[in-house]
Amino acid sequence: MSQNHYQFDDLIKLQEIIRAVAETNLAIYYACSTANYKADGSIVTEADLAMQTGLTTTLQQHYPQVQMLGEEIDEQQQIEVMQSGQDYWCLDPVDGTTNFHATVPLFSVSLGLVSDGQIVMAVIYDPNRDEFFSTIKGQGIWINGIRVKRLEQPAELGRSIAFVDFKRLSQKLGTSLVQDSPYKSQRNIGSCALEWAWLAAGRVNLLVHGRERLWDYAAGVLLAEEAGGRCETFDAEPIFNRSLQSRSVIAASTPQLFELWASRIRDVIHQ
Repeated sequence: MSQNHYQFDDLIKLQEIIRAVAETNLAIYYACSTANYKADGSIVTEADLAMQTGLTTTLQQHYPQVQMLGEEIDEQQQIEVMQSGQDYWCLDPVDGTTNFHATVPLFSVSLGLVSDGQIVMAVIYDPNRDEFFSTIKGQGIWINGIRVKRLEQPAELGRSIAFVDFKRLSQKLGTSLVQDSPYKSQRNIGSCALEWAWLAAGRVNLLVHGRERLWDYAAGVLLAEEAGGRCETFDAEPIFNRSLQSRSVIAASTPQLFELWASRIRDVIHQ
């Protein structure tokens, strides 16, 4: 299906689907989930699996032509979906599972749609604040169905708030950002999707991450770009590259900030 077939009504439908599945499958496990460890050291809970099953089933009913690439299916299935040539959802059913399991109210549901090799529609849902961040390629972004009017963004790094995930940065880059911080202040909230959503909304101005998977960034990249921001890998490549390969991230809420931020990070990396 061509991306032109996806319209604002689809975003509203997706919001209704995600909210209904979340109300059923998140609340029953909150504060009582059990965690199993995956091969990469991350955890999966009953909520992750229930959300993925619920969303897969419901989305299939409304969009039978679209396949599902979810975080919690095995890698071979993910590869088959990507190579099928069909439109597919890219789902992180609970982004911020560690927060969810620990009852830290910072987690989200992230859903991107890939069509003709492009991310063309995206929704990120924050169930704790009942906020939907959504976009269609070429049409800007909405929060809870309302066009976003962002706060004025700073023009300098020194006036910016940055999301920095130090755990996945090299020691050299992490040490440089600590000892000679170019930004006003730094945060890390444990949900990649929420960080992308808040960057797009202009609540935060900068983002750097050493390693994100497709389901971490698929919805967020489109939101950030449609909001007027810019993002690339450390090597100045597009973040979405139609693969399951982990990707580094440099992002900012405006092109001007991006040039300053990317220059600062790349100068350290290439020293």
